[in-house]
Amino acid sequence: MGCLRKALAGVGCLVVLVAIAAGYLYREHLAALWRRVRGTPAPPPVVYVAPAPGAARDAEATLAQLARPVTGGSAYVDLTASELAALIQRQLDGTARGVVDSVAVALGDQRIAVRGSLDMSVLPHRLLGPLSEGLGSREPVVAGGVISARRDGRVVWTIDQLRIRELDFPRQVIPSILRAMTVTGAEGASVPIPLPAGVGDVRVSPKGVRVYRASSK
Repeated sequence: MGCLRKALAGVGCLVVLVAIAAGYLYREHLAALWRRVRGTPAPPPVVYVAPAPGAARDAEATLAQLARPVTGGSAYVDLTASELAALIQRQLDGTARGVVDSVAVALGDQRIAVRGSLDMSVLPHRLLGPLSEGLGSREPVVAGGVISARRDGRVVWTIDQLRIRELDFPRQVIPSILRAMTVTGAEGASVPIPLPAGVGDVRVSPKGVRVYRASSK
């Protein structure tokens, strides 16, 4: 009887593990099914936009308006997702060339998500553990977080979500991954966004990024 009980317990544990793995792999399908059962509308699709040719130059010209005297300048300027993606890609090319390429940006409510292709050789084995055995030399990466303007006029992107292929990393691991990627200026999970110094505020919506001039007071 004792042997039978142990065998049944072992089968039960295996069933639980299989159920957990299946739930993770099919989480999006299960979530969609649950929304249909409850009659909850599906969230809007995430639309990623890659840099268009000349987008970085257009962004610079737009942001230059904030540097003009108040009487002849604008109180704010608007950037597109393509222009922001171009600025982020150029920043990465200048500080961590080749580590992340094929950048595209999706805009949300005060949040952005950045998608790209990550050079896995820069990440230490200790950050990935046994999962590193099944990964290629480059893998798709998606990072999401809030954009905000600090009192010193800098604009930062604080990353609170990070996924490599289908693996979601805990928030406490994100600073270590950014250090491994040698992202210049990163502080913890916050990454500087290459916008002019002295920005007063920044607002993000699915329609675009609005950058406000700092107050002259």
